[in-house]
Amino acid sequence: MIISIVTRRTEIKDREEWQQRLESVLPKIRDVLKGQPGFVSVQYLWGVEGDGSMGQITTWESLDECMRYVREGGAATVGAFEDRALPTASYPNGSWVRQTLAAPSWGAASSAPTREGGSGGFPTRRRRRRPRR
Repeated sequence: MIISIVTRRTEIKDREEWQQRLESVLPKIRDVLKGQPGFVSVQYLWGVEGDGSMGQITTWESLDECMRYVREGGAATVGAFEDRALPTASYPNGSWVRQTLAAPSWGAASSAPTREGGSGGFPTRRRRRRPRR
């Protein structure tokens, strides 16, 4: 699975207003995404600091399908719908940042195996004690 995360800051700083505006365009966004080969899911996140930050997480079956979505206009179309409803913050705070990541081979991060004292399935190192002098 491929995870693509887009973060940006909007002009909308009120969570309720942000959610209402997003809900008004979500059907159009979902239509575009559902038409993309390899699309699995989409999730939106609100920045907890109340500064208008938001995130969009999309999941894809393969890197090629995700890159096709980005390069062939699907991402631009979704971005236009989002920006119309949730205007991007003014310069210098309005940059859009995309990161594309691969889920570990043992599955999605949410189903990661954990061990006591672990961190969501990611191995933790135990500190070696230095010998006392």
